Amino acid sequence: MKKLSLILIAASICVSGCTSGYRVHVNGFSEEDRQIRQNASVYVSVDPNSQNPIFDEEIKTKIEALLKWYKYIPNEELEQADYKLTFEASMNSHGTSGFAPLYHPYMGFHGEYWSGYSFGYTTYVPYYDTYYDQRLSIKVYTRDSAVASAKEKIVWVGEAIISTSGDDFRRTINYLLVGCFQYFGVDTTRQRSLYITEKDPRIILIESLR
Repeated sequence: MKKLSLILIAASICVSGCTSGYRVHVNGFSEEDRQIRQNASVYVSVDPNSQNPIFDEEIKTKIEALLKWYKYIPNEELEQADYKLTFEASMNSHGTSGFAPLYHPYMGFHGEYWSGYSFGYTTYVPYYDTYYDQRLSIKVYTRDSAVASAKEKIVWVGEAIISTSGDDFRRTINYLLVGCFQYFGVDTTRQRSLYITEKDPRIILIESLR
């Protein structure tokens, strides 16, 4: 029995220690009469007032790679593009606390007058964890590429969130991007939840891009 317990403990450590992907929650919002045309050209805009322009340029590179994956055409000239895409990435933390059960397993015992087994007992210990909500918002605007001063109209908004106990935003941004592009241009009608693994070809495509 002791050997079996050690095997189960080792297996649980292995499973919990390996992050092979993330669960991403996605919302897509679109108006019926404003669909994003297939094979259209898209200009990816970076916020000039960004607090981390280097990271934003990295995100832009990944977005352009995913646009190509989905048969859109990244365009470096706004005036010549059919659509403009903007994005905003953010992360915030929050704490959670409570009491977790701690089981004390059974053991044999022997006294001066009697012996037997204790079947164990459970105590509750306080805990405090920090979780990180990592978000990505993408907005797509239509424009008349023939008119330099054309008024832009929003056609799609995509929002994705991952909540984890780790704060490696440079890793999770890849999964947020893939989650958004899973429903690019689509009205999801409700929040969608999908599990994206590290072996997803789209993750492999963008994870090394800078």
